[in-house]
Amino acid sequence: MLNMQVPTLLFSTDSDRTTVASRILARVTGQPTEETEGWLIDRRSDAAQILAGFDWLRCDFRPDPDLDHIWRSAYAYAEVEGQYPEQIVVDIASDIGHDAGDEWATLRDLMRQSKILARETGAHVLLVHHASDSPNTKRPCPRRSDIHGKVAAIPEVIVTCGTDYAGQLHVACVKNRHAKADPQADNAFPMALDASTSYVGDYVAPQSVPGYWDYNEGEKQ
Repeated sequence: MLNMQVPTLLFSTDSDRTTVASRILARVTGQPTEETEGWLIDRRSDAAQILAGFDWLRCDFRPDPDLDHIWRSAYAYAEVEGQYPEQIVVDIASDIGHDAGDEWATLRDLMRQSKILARETGAHVLLVHHASDSPNTKRPCPRRSDIHGKVAAIPEVIVTCGTDYAGQLHVACVKNRHAKADPQADNAFPMALDASTSYVGDYVAPQSVPGYWDYNEGEKQ
């Protein structure tokens, strides 16, 4: 999300203002979040100057928003900015409250409403959701069938991610309505991860140093 730098409306139910701000500071400076969190108290001027560069990001930290709140927030954004955001992010989807009666019915309703929201606003709607955590869940990347609530029917694209035993991040596109997908997560690909500085980027494989080979002699020197 930070790499894209497009107008974004973020509903962060899982993290508060301090956590998000310290992660942005860590991502920009390369310093660990344990340090940048202190900047919000001890180095307020420096922190504010850096965070001012992220004025394209609007955050809502309500822990239990409902669907009506998301819709009203999108309308309010358009009223203030003159247009809808290019991206709407909900983190975490299962925290969205509703009167549907149970968690899974609420999630299915959220999927349907998100599709309508995307069409009406023209925004990319990104929902962060959990997969099941059981011995049968595929590692490091869950399969499409491992997603909580069996809500995979409506989204256009679903990407699962997870870390392996060494802490390496892997990503798999288990659904892509308009292109090839990998529903069993058999072809996950690695990405670079530094959790301490909130960095996620393209993976660069370690480069081995080959021995010198004399091709004329066919012998290693």
